[in-house]
Amino acid sequence: MDGLSLKIKTNDGVDATYTLRPRTIVAFEQKFGKGLARLFSEDQKMEHIYFLAWQSLKDNGRVVKPFGPEFLDTLESVEMVSDPNSESTEIA
Repeated sequence: MDGLSLKIKTNDGVDATYTLRPRTIVAFEQKFGKGLARLFSEDQKMEHIYFLAWQSLKDNGRVVKPFGPEFLDTLESVEMVSDPNSESTEIA
């Protein structure tokens, strides 16, 4: 998942891009019980993107409301972005 980031904008002033770190990816996989790559290719839901945004904010020291309606109401936009110049370290 090298080179993947989330561009997050909230109604309380956050406008930042966060790289998906191993800690964030593992939290996602533990929550949903499946690998991140598999969910993105087979069963992607906006809930997945919003959870990654929530976890990314937490992992980067932001104070966030518990994941659910109150947190979702703080989001203005979340966009998955990739860096085409990033070298992947994944093994095929």
